[in-house]
Amino acid sequence: MQEKESINLNFNAEELKPLRERIASSIRDSIIEGKIKPGERLLEPDVANLLGVSRTPLREAFLQLESEGFLKVNPRKGALVTETSPKDAEETYIIKGALEALAAGLASSNLNAAQIEELESINDKMRAIAHSEIKDYKAFLELNSLFHFSIYEHCGNDKLKKMIKTLRNQTLRYNYIFLSLLSHLEQSVAEHQEIIEAIKKREPAQVESAVKKHSDNAFKILIEYIKNQITNKS
Repeated sequence: MQEKESINLNFNAEELKPLRERIASSIRDSIIEGKIKPGERLLEPDVANLLGVSRTPLREAFLQLESEGFLKVNPRKGALVTETSPKDAEETYIIKGALEALAAGLASSNLNAAQIEELESINDKMRAIAHSEIKDYKAFLELNSLFHFSIYEHCGNDKLKKMIKTLRNQTLRYNYIFLSLLSHLEQSVAEHQEIIEAIKKREPAQVESAVKKHSDNAFKILIEYIKNQITNKS
């Protein structure tokens, strides 16, 4: 019997996502990285031509980004990139911090040695970026999300995980602002290490406290930056 040729199954997982999700991801990244500014209007014809897509998946992407808090959609006028505000940041971070602390406390009893070692590995990669001369903020942000979701994934509560994911999507833009303030990359890594050490001790209350401290510290720095930006504009 003739030997069959091996089949090449290389593919880009991103390309398998629905078109609306790929469009939303592209626009979201541009907003998070500051390439599309708060208050900027996105017109359907312009964005559709720029991305080479039809208007139907673009409208679906606009609605998805509106649900995440990035856009305000007007059916006849396209979409407006929402402004960052102290009130919005405070409301979101208060809820997110409380839910993340709860989820981490629940997860602390479920994470095994290999999973804790993976958290160490992720944080080591973040530390390398923090210490490098050229800061790759996008890579740091992706590793940061991976670190936190690698904990919450084991909380044993699907509804809690879903709520946290929604809230973290809403704070991605704030996270990018926070991480772009150079001096705080190493602080974030150090606080992650505190979370890991608390998990190793199997102390849920200590884990919750470390996660809450991490969230609160990020918020304090962020809110000061947003207020300064507003003051400078006026």
